[in-house]
Amino acid sequence: MHTFKTRRRWFRAATMAAAFAAMGAAGGCSDFLAVENPGAVETEDLNDPKYIGLLVNGVIGEFQPTLPVVAYYSAVFTDELRNHHNFFEEKLIDQRNVTPDNATYVTLVYNPMHRARFLADSAAAYLRGFLADSAGRDLRLARVQAYGGYSYVLLGETLCASPVNMGPVLSSNELLALAVTRFTDVLSITDAAKALPTATAGQKATADSLANLARVGIARAYLQMGNKAKALEFASQVPAAYEFRSYYSINSTRENNPIFGRLSQVGSISGGLDFTPWETVTADPRVPRPAANEPTLDGIRAHLPNSPLQYSSYNNTVVGAEFVRDGWLRMASGLEAQYIVAEAAGPTTATIAFIESRRAIDPTGRAAAATTTANFLANLREQRARDFYLSGHRLGDMRRYKAQHGVDLFPSGPYENSSSGEVYGSLTNNQTCFPLSAAEISGNPNVPKS
Repeated sequence: MHTFKTRRRWFRAATMAAAFAAMGAAGGCSDFLAVENPGAVETEDLNDPKYIGLLVNGVIGEFQPTLPVVAYYSAVFTDELRNHHNFFEEKLIDQRNVTPDNATYVTLVYNPMHRARFLADSAAAYLRGFLADSAGRDLRLARVQAYGGYSYVLLGETLCASPVNMGPVLSSNELLALAVTRFTDVLSITDAAKALPTATAGQKATADSLANLARVGIARAYLQMGNKAKALEFASQVPAAYEFRSYYSINSTRENNPIFGRLSQVGSISGGLDFTPWETVTADPRVPRPAANEPTLDGIRAHLPNSPLQYSSYNNTVVGAEFVRDGWLRMASGLEAQYIVAEAAGPTTATIAFIESRRAIDPTGRAAAATTTANFLANLREQRARDFYLSGHRLGDMRRYKAQHGVDLFPSGPYENSSSGEVYGSLTNNQTCFPLSAAEISGNPNVPKS
C-alpha cells in the first residue's frame, strides 16, 4: 500500500508545477501583466537539485486532482451518471456531443490530463540530469515515471487521439505505448534499487509497491491495445491484496477530492443515477445510494450515488456513505489485475470462480445466470462495471468492449427525459471518445486542419 505523507507540501509543490507551466507559456506574456508571487519557486530554481522532492511532489499533486475529474466527466459521457448541471456544455458531454470548442471539457479534462503528462515528463528529464548515473536506481524517478505512465493511460483511454508537445497526432494505442515505455522504466529502476547493498527494508517495500503499480499499468495498457498475452504476463504478477491510492485532503480546495463537490456538496450536485443503466441496481453495495431522491443543480430531484468500492468512504452497505473531501481513490489494485487476467485468459476454472466470487456480492444483479464459458465475458463486463464504478475505468472499458468484444454499450438513440428531442451523438457521429481541443487544432501545425 502506498501512502503519500507530504500532503501539507502540496502548495509548494503546486508552485513548482506552476513554474513548469510558466516555462511553456511565458512567451505570450507582456511585461505589464507580470506579477510577483512570493510563494512560487522561481523558474531558474528548477535547476537546483535541492528541489528534487518538490519536483516529485509537484507531479503527484498535479495528477491526483486530475484523476477524479476525468473519472467524473467520463462517467457522465458513458452514462455511469446522468448530468444535472444546468450549464449547456455539461449536458452536451452527457449526450456524447463534445466538440473541440466545449470549454468545460477542455478546461477540466483535456488540459489537466496534458498538464499532468507534461509535468511528469519534464520532471523526469530534470531528475535524470540531477541524478546522472544514479538515475537508473533512484525511486524518486521511478515514482515520477509511474505517474507519467498513468497520465498517458488516461490520455489513451479518454481521447480519440492526441499530439504530445506540439508533435504529430498520436492514436490511442500510440499514447498507451508511451505509457508502457514509462512503466517499463519503473520496473528497471525498482529492480536496480532493490539490488543495492544499502537498500533498506522500507526502500525495498517502496520499490515493490511502485513495481506493482507499473505492472497494473502495463497490463491495463496492453489489454486496451489488444495484446492479451502481455496483459496476462504482467497482471498475473500482482498480488491480490495490492493497492495503490491517490490521496486527498481538507487543507485546501485544490487538495479536496473533486468528486465530493459534484456528488455530495449541497448546492452543487450535478450527477445522478436516474435515466442511466444504474437506476435499476438497487441491492449492490458497490453502487450504493439512498432510497430517497435528492435535489440537484438543475432543480430536479434524483437518486444520487454514494461512495462506491474504490473510494475510502465506501462502507459496504446498500445505502452507502457520502463522498468526502479527503480520503483516497484507488489508482491500481490486485483486484484490477485479477480482472485483467480473467479478460485476457478467458474462461478457465480459476477465472470463472473469480467472476462468481464478485457476483456473490449482489446475487440479485442483472447478470443472474451463473457464469459459464458462454456468458463469461458478459458476466465479467457486468461485475467489472460494478467493482470500478466512478473510478475512471468505464470509458476505456466501453471502447475496448466495442473494438475487441463486438459489444457496444454506449448510450444511443433519444436522450432520455428530453423535451426537445435531443439524440445521443447526433452532432458528433456517434462519438465514443473525446476530441482534440480547438486550441490544439488551431495552434499545432502538426494537426490536420480539415
